Amino acid sequence: MSSDFIESIKNAGVVGAGGAGFPTHVKLSAKVDTIIVNGVECEPLINVDRQLIEKYTARLYEGLKIAVQSTGAKNVIIALKAKNKDAVKALEDFKQGDIKFDIFKLGNFYPAGDEQVLVNEVTGKIVPEGGIPLNVGIVVINVETLINVANAVEGYVLTKKYVTVNGAVTEPKTLLVPIGTPVMELIDACGGPNIAEYGVIDGGPMTGKLINPEEHAVTKTTKAILVLPETNIVITQKKRAINTQMKRAQAICLSCRMCTDLCPRYLLGHDLFPDELMKRMYKKEINEDNISNFDFAYLCCDCGLCELYSCVVDLSARSIFNYLKVELAKAGIKNPHHRDRLEVNEFRDFRKVPVPRLLKRIEFDAYTSHAELSADEICPDHVKLFLSQHVGAPSVPVVKIGDNVLEGTLVADIPTEKLGAKLYSSISGKIREITEKYLVISKN
Repeated sequence: MSSDFIESIKNAGVVGAGGAGFPTHVKLSAKVDTIIVNGVECEPLINVDRQLIEKYTARLYEGLKIAVQSTGAKNVIIALKAKNKDAVKALEDFKQGDIKFDIFKLGNFYPAGDEQVLVNEVTGKIVPEGGIPLNVGIVVINVETLINVANAVEGYVLTKKYVTVNGAVTEPKTLLVPIGTPVMELIDACGGPNIAEYGVIDGGPMTGKLINPEEHAVTKTTKAILVLPETNIVITQKKRAINTQMKRAQAICLSCRMCTDLCPRYLLGHDLFPDELMKRMYKKEINEDNISNFDFAYLCCDCGLCELYSCVVDLSARSIFNYLKVELAKAGIKNPHHRDRLEVNEFRDFRKVPVPRLLKRIEFDAYTSHAELSADEICPDHVKLFLSQHVGAPSVPVVKIGDNVLEGTLVADIPTEKLGAKLYSSISGKIREITEKYLVISKN
């Protein structure tokens, strides 16, 4: 029966609804001791998981039962922040069946929802350097992903996504929209921007990507669309070119070590020292001949604390780590760091970054809307479906320009013997454009 579940999930095109978008049929094929349901809502201003727990507890439970049967997990924990009292109550009041779950309530700190941080908080285990929770017998799965799993087993393919639209918009909301919906349609559905000059981020302020809202569209992993003033620190940092970031690091690092002291991976015992990287930048040690000396960059989890919170002179170790990851990959250098006997830093509990303080640091304290779940229906006249919106190889189109498709029609498949995900039309219409990166479907 579990193999039937896996095939249904694979055929539905389900991937992780937040983060990198790992294909869910692969994740649930593993045999593990523990499942942790991640309802922590790691980043500020995003409300999807909290709202789904409150409104669709029973549906979440159906997905959870499937995950348990597929993985054989004996321990099941739903993790969320204690401050989300309505969601906690919904879980506490829910009448559990044969599959039992515990509730784990976390403090309001960042990055509580990072899966390696979450594993340590919930179980006390430490994921090895460069590893994943599976290495310690755990699967971490998102709330919305489990709801999609329940839908998949009932024969529904993935065509829609919950997205919080927040920040400098007239009426912040959480919306259920067709995958591929143009971002500007979401912003317009929330009354449009309430400022003249703004930038837009797909995702949270810390790890999200700066996008062009006129060209970008909702993907399977889009958790939020944030509209921010152009002068906001988050926008200015994300706009800064890597050459500029490197020159600034060479010129003005104070060697204060704060970036390392607050680094979540360092605090879990990983050999990652952002301040050492910045010192080497100051000494201009990075070049093509010694790039292998910087392979510790692979341990960076891209949380953004070194860039947007800890540095008093506005530098970004994160940007340089990301640059190094690309260069290391080009040079064919893989991550050699895989230590599995790690110890949590003795000061870790005192270095968790409180979200209210983070909000002030990144100038987000003015945006306090809970962006409640809306019944508004978004019906775009066209959708833009990116072929690579998951971990693995891009999906391969199985349609041609001019084909008529119905909502739920397979339009791109998993490449043969590759890791990937199927992609379905989220509206009924005609295939108008196919490129190497995306396809466009317009209503007839």
